[in-house]
Amino acid sequence: MKKKKKKPIVLIYILILIILYIMIYVFPKVTGVLQPTYNITYGEMKLSDTTDGYVVRNEKLYLTSRGGDTNYYIEEGDLLRTGSTVMEVEGSTDSEISSRFEGIIERVGDAAVTTGSYSVEDGGVVYYFADGYEGQLTPKNMRKKDKSFYDQLRQKDVVSLNREKVNAGEPVFKIVDRTKWYMVCYIPKEHRSRYKVGDRINVEFDDVSLRTTVCSRKNEGEFCKIVLTTDHFYGRFGEMRVINDVHLVTYEERGLLVENKSIVEEKGQKGVYVQDKVGNVSFVPIKVIKSDGEKSLVYDTRFYDETGKEHLTVEIYDVVLKNPKES
Repeated sequence: MKKKKKKPIVLIYILILIILYIMIYVFPKVTGVLQPTYNITYGEMKLSDTTDGYVVRNEKLYLTSRGGDTNYYIEEGDLLRTGSTVMEVEGSTDSEISSRFEGIIERVGDAAVTTGSYSVEDGGVVYYFADGYEGQLTPKNMRKKDKSFYDQLRQKDVVSLNREKVNAGEPVFKIVDRTKWYMVCYIPKEHRSRYKVGDRINVEFDDVSLRTTVCSRKNEGEFCKIVLTTDHFYGRFGEMRVINDVHLVTYEERGLLVENKSIVEEKGQKGVYVQDKVGNVSFVPIKVIKSDGEKSLVYDTRFYDETGKEHLTVEIYDVVLKNPKES
């Protein structure tokens, strides 16, 4: 018997291996098949830093010259003219200063005003809260204070002054200038470029949103100290010294978002690989508007380069290769 020829079988086997190699290693790289993809959609690009805000005001704390029963004429938050009378103290008491006010009196020092008429030297908003930093922390010296000073501030040191009886020498009310106030914040030094002097920044906390302006910035070690100012009236601004977890929003827009790991560069032009319905991929140029490090907001449909040349670009629902650099 003649032996069967094995050569055609070997050739067929080799041909199958070649086809499989092309399908597994070559075809996907050319067409994008089997590579992870996603659809471009509209979304919100929001750049912000979450930090603590230290409130600084032009304010004056008043101490009572005698003790007795209190009678308040003015509600907290009311705006008063110069010379207005806030309250009166009737009767008398020989009791010593309450321990809850000792820290406040020590910190405020000579900056406080002792009064027996309870009328205000300068107009402003009346508040029945104090922490004693009314004289230590002012718009004039806030830039000279370093992070170690601000780190020691605590909201729990703010004490309510509204009560039925007072003792001589105790704080009774303060008057705050509401026309302009400040917030000092520390952010990572690498985010310094987000905060240029004169820029408008939204400050968000709880259900409050304040429009502020950057009036100074200064590096301190690994941090950058940002000083914001606003004339926006916030009802509790005279009570608050430290506001935890404020969000400093430096950018907020909606548009087409692409993942940064999808972006490649060809001949100096940034772009992404877009896959068509049959799996073929092609390079499409893009122009980045803003990036948060993970995603980028890009122009939709078309953009113009520095020379004025028009480029067609990505559109909503385009299918983009997720990570073409790994292909």
